Amino acid sequence: MLPHSIEPLLRIVAALGDAGFVLPASGGLAAAFWAAGDRRAAVAFLGAIALCGVMATVAKIFSMAFGPPALHSPSGHAALAAAFFLPLSAIFMRVRERRAGIFAAALCLAAAVLVAIVRVAQGAHTEPEAFAGFFIGLASFGLFLAAAPAQVSIGAPAIIVFFIAAVAIQSQIGLSIEVEGPLERIATRLAEMLSL
Repeated sequence: MLPHSIEPLLRIVAALGDAGFVLPASGGLAAAFWAAGDRRAAVAFLGAIALCGVMATVAKIFSMAFGPPALHSPSGHAALAAAFFLPLSAIFMRVRERRAGIFAAALCLAAAVLVAIVRVAQGAHTEPEAFAGFFIGLASFGLFLAAAPAQVSIGAPAIIVFFIAAVAIQSQIGLSIEVEGPLERIATRLAEMLSL
């Protein structure tokens, strides 16, 4: 049982992997890259997020329908956090401001890992589910690395300001996208259809 005093902090960390945060923040960040002339970075970033969403959805449906109990539903939060923060860390490693970039990249890596840990700590997922979700995000990161440019023209301060604004907006709006229920129904229907 977790102490009540840290539960608000855990909710904040978990929100960094919620589709309600990742999808709008990814769109905004890609738009910022595009406007700065970093079109390859924008497309690579959105491609990684889209691939992650597709893989996580398919993995959830098949795990819910046919998976073992310990892997009933790979963590979508862990997947999206890895697909968002790992490419962001790679982008920070490619900015002109080396010190700020390295520090921000380390924070991004920590955020990706912490979301997976927090989902287990909250009891939302088992350890294998959190690992599976993180692995999906890691695979999406591979797509980003293959498609992204070696340098970006947008600076670390602009990305940091954008990220702080995205977190502030998320904390005020509190947008959360719930997908477990609908995917569970699809998985149940799929299991019924294939058992005929």
